[in-house]
Amino acid sequence: MIEVLIAILVSVIGLFSAMKLQLTAVSNTHSAYFRSQAALITNALVDQMRANPTAAVAGKYDITLTGSVPGSGGMEVADLGQWRADLVATLPSATGSIACVAATRVCNLVVQWDDSRGLSGDGAQQFTMNIRLP
Repeated sequence: MIEVLIAILVSVIGLFSAMKLQLTAVSNTHSAYFRSQAALITNALVDQMRANPTAAVAGKYDITLTGSVPGSGGMEVADLGQWRADLVATLPSATGSIACVAATRVCNLVVQWDDSRGLSGDGAQQFTMNIRLP
């Protein structure tokens, strides 16, 4: 009788372990999906910045994580507005920043979103990309 109870206990512990493993896998997959979407959306903006390098190097694409898109301007305003709209539509509580250095023609793009459902449970996750403009 004791052997049967121990066998049941070992089986239950094994099933709970398998369930936890599956839950962790699903959580990691969701976090990876968010990271790939951040990369995809940011690459689209990089293409737009490369099409308009003069404005990018002049700092017209620069924006902080908490800053808002300018209300008027050239093509860069439309690009920034579309980028921010795509981030919000795809990632939870997403925002982005851009900082370009004219002397080196290097721009740093950061996307931040809420990934509290991820494995680590950290609220804010960031994707960073550095580019050199032509």
